[in-house]
Formats: sequence, structure tokens, C-alpha cells
Amino acid sequence: MEMGKGLVIGNRRIRFRFFVFLFLIIAGFYFILNALNRSYTYGIVEYGELTLNDTGDALIIRQEEVYSAPEYGKVTFLLAEGENVEKEQPIAVVYKANYKEELVYQLYNVREKILSYQQENILQDVLDNDIEKIEKEISDVIISIQVSVRDTQLEGLDKKEKKLRSLFDNRQRIFDKKTTPDHYLEQLYAQEAELNNQLEEWRLELVAPQSGLVSFSLDSMEDILDIKSVNYLTINDFVNLTTQEVIETEEDEAGDEQPFFRIINPDKWYMACLVKEPVILYEDGQDVEVSFIGLQSETLEGKVYRIEKGQEGCLLIVEFNDKIESFINVRRAKTEKSKKFQGFMVPADAIVTRRGRKGVMTVKDDSKIFVEVNVIASDGQNAIIEKEGESGDLELHTKVLIEGR
Repeated sequence: MEMGKGLVIGNRRIRFRFFVFLFLIIAGFYFILNALNRSYTYGIVEYGELTLNDTGDALIIRQEEVYSAPEYGKVTFLLAEGENVEKEQPIAVVYKANYKEELVYQLYNVREKILSYQQENILQDVLDNDIEKIEKEISDVIISIQVSVRDTQLEGLDKKEKKLRSLFDNRQRIFDKKTTPDHYLEQLYAQEAELNNQLEEWRLELVAPQSGLVSFSLDSMEDILDIKSVNYLTINDFVNLTTQEVIETEEDEAGDEQPFFRIINPDKWYMACLVKEPVILYEDGQDVEVSFIGLQSETLEGKVYRIEKGQEGCLLIVEFNDKIESFINVRRAKTEKSKKFQGFMVPADAIVTRRGRKGVMTVKDDSKIFVEVNVIASDGQNAIIEKEGESGDLELHTKVLIEGR
């Protein structure tokens, strides 16, 4: 047999082009049978709704200012954590470390002398029910303050001192109306005033520099995740911050020029969240529902403020306008985002791609027309779509082709 002249079977010579021809015939039969066996199903354009959900870790970003204590010392808090404050409202009292306990005892000894002298020399003439009531209250408060100072229990001491001063003022007004202090009593009043001035030197009252919510708990991230960070926070920043250790502090002592408290703006706050495989197509300004897993049951309404996409996923910055009271001491959270989409809905398998464009094949009578669409949302079974461009009509109840293979 010679290769150049083909295969010889019996007395007949079969050339190579015969095998090519035979292959083409077999392939043709295959494609014809495949086309005959291809099945088509149809879907209908309906008006429907899809709810999609994404989960991801989140960082809370607040609009807050951190303030330092001007002196080191023991602290008495005048307000509860997260309480509303007005500008210039007292929030805490710092008792300096070098305060002298004996001054407190001297002060109340002088006040007891005043009380005793008035009772012996004045009350005999002007005693009435109002004075008796005030005297008893003064005596009770003085004993309570002395016990607090002796045991270094400063919690609530400021309130007791304010109450005592108010009682002294009320008692003095009654005495001023009825009698005139003699020389000895005036000397006692002078000693009382001098001791008060000395005590004021180690008692420092802190007031709120602005209105908002007050917090004495800090986590060392206030300067990093400040309100400006919502505009420049990146996916890499987010990943680094979620792995960084959070150091929360809430002390009953103030450090000299150390961060001590913060005032939070309750009107606006943010959440930065990384969604690794988003199913929701996010857009700037889009409304979204957010549930904070394990923190509270209610769902918050937020608005997408900024979006950054990368290989690690999609970083969302969501803005909120209320409910910050539950989040003033929360920095990290796990969240679920939900979004409802409404519009023309078709089976997801009806979406096809032709020349790089997505669309559906509409069927009317015996004709098929490709209509380009924009897929708004899809859960794998159904898709919410809207017509794109000028290719054909898309109406409610239109039949669409689904190719089965």
C-alpha cells in the first residue's frame, strides 16, 4: 500500500477525502438531531418583588469629640452613661489628688459651731417649724458627708455638698429675716467662707463643652474612625481595623491631659461594612435595611453613603439618622443588609447574552425578538429587570423564551 494513493480494500482504492466526507455527514446528522431534540419552555413577564440579603462585619463610626481632664484625681460622675447633656451642664467632679481631708472636717466643725451657737442664742427667740425641719436635714447631710470623706467614698459627694449649701442658704435667709448676727457669729461665717475657698481649690467641676450624649467609655479608635473617615476609609483600612485590638477604658480616676470623656452627636452616625460576595446591587443614595446581629432585634433604616469595590468584596458606608443610643459603646458588629426590589420579574434562566448584551427573547405569535434589559436584582430563580435601549417592547404578561438543553 502506498500512503499517497489511499487505502486499498480488495480491488478498490479508497482515498483520504472519503473519510473527510464521511465525518461531515456524521456531524451534520448530530447537529440536526440535537436541534430537533432541543426543548423550549416559556416564562411570563410579571410584576413582582424580590428581597435580597447580604451579611458582613461592620465598624461603627460616630460624630463625636473626645475631651481630656485638666487634672489628675478621683472622679464623681454626675450623669449616667449615654445621658443627654446641654452645653455648660456639669457632668463630673474631679477631686485633685492632693486634697486635704482635714479641711473637710474643719469646715463642718465650724458649721456645727454656727449651728450650736444659733440654737443656743438665736433659736430661743425665733424657733419655728421651718427652722426645726432645716436643722434636722442639715445635721443628717453633715453626718453623711463626714462618713463619705472618712471612708473615701466620693460617689455622690458632690450632690450632698450642693444639698448642704442649699440648706445653709435657706436657713440663713430665715435667720436674716429674724435676727442680726453678732460679732462672734460673723467670725464663724468668715472662717466658713475661708475654708470653702480652700476646698474649692481641689474640687474641679467639669462641664459639657457642647450638647449631645455624654460617654465616659473610650476604645482608642475615636481619632481613627472619626467622622472624616467615612470619605476615605478603604477596604484595606477596614480589614486592618477589624483585626486591631480594641482597648476599652472607663475609669473612676481622671488623668492629667488624658482622654476622659466624649460628647456624641445623636443626629447622624455611620456603619462601614465589608460584604465579600454581595447579591445586592448597591448604589449611592440607596435605602437599605440593616439588622445588627446579637445587639438588638429591631431593624434600622439607612442610606448608602459611599461604595468601594475590590477583590476582597464591597465596602459599604451606610448613614443613619436615629437610634444611636444603643450604639454609643459599640465599635464592631455583625450585620445583615436587606433590600426589596420591585418591578418586571422574569425567570432568571430567561436572561441571555447576545453580543455582550444581556436581554430576554420575547415571543409574540411566531416571531422572537431580543430585548436588551438591565438586571436590577436576581436571587438565582427570578430576576427583576428593566428595559434598556430601544430594542423591542417589554410589557406585562409578555411571553419570554427559556432554552432548555
